[in-house]
Amino acid sequence: MIKRILIISGWVLLVAGASVLLGFAKSKRNNTQCKSVDVIITQKGSDVFITTDEIRALITKDQGVVEGKAMNTINLPEMEQMLKDNPFITNAQVYATLDGAIEIKVAQKNPIARIITRDEESFYVDSAGFFMPLTDNCTPRVLIVNGLINESYAANFKNNARKMGSDTSVHSMLPSIYKIAAYINRNSFWKAQVTQVYIDSAKDFILIPRVGGQRIILGDTTDLKQKFDKLFVLYKEGFNNNEKWNEYASINLKYKHQIICTKK
Repeated sequence: MIKRILIISGWVLLVAGASVLLGFAKSKRNNTQCKSVDVIITQKGSDVFITTDEIRALITKDQGVVEGKAMNTINLPEMEQMLKDNPFITNAQVYATLDGAIEIKVAQKNPIARIITRDEESFYVDSAGFFMPLTDNCTPRVLIVNGLINESYAANFKNNARKMGSDTSVHSMLPSIYKIAAYINRNSFWKAQVTQVYIDSAKDFILIPRVGGQRIILGDTTDLKQKFDKLFVLYKEGFNNNEKWNEYASINLKYKHQIICTKK
């Protein structure tokens, strides 16, 4: 019985001590002035869509100059949410250290295609289905998707193409554009081979390859894997002779179990 009481008393003292230490740490942080803002940006590849200076400028615009302020006057959750809402950022973490530094870790979005509308407006779709505007910081080398596209960035910047595709009430070409772009981006062969996707008046998706001048007609995005598999077999077995690359004007993959090649 005495042993049990001693064990319980020990746990009570341990919890009380931890609470005191946490309270002390919180009090120390609240009374500490912000001495620095340290920003780390993670990205895929060398393209920089948002810089550390731009992030610091966003913070200053949102909360004023934070260096020199008491930590308890700086709204870190609001700062984090503001960064997460930025069109170039996919995730952000903001926290303070006991010695007065604000640590900011930001992950950039990863664009997989540049969409050019029929009105010549351009914006990107990223690997997760979110949309991004253009930036003067860089011009990433990604798949170009253009043609008869009537979607605008302003109407869709809060949307997600992947989620739009699962909503039967949504009538938009963006989910199909994302589906094709994501498929091509995941496959190193097609990523190297296909440079452009054009959408014609029949809403057919047409691939423009890097090698050869053919129009590769996919049609819609149904049976996408099967269509690309058929095309790969044609490349491997039908076009194994380099002279054959330029004999055809179009390759039609719209129909099941067949490929229709039209000579020039």
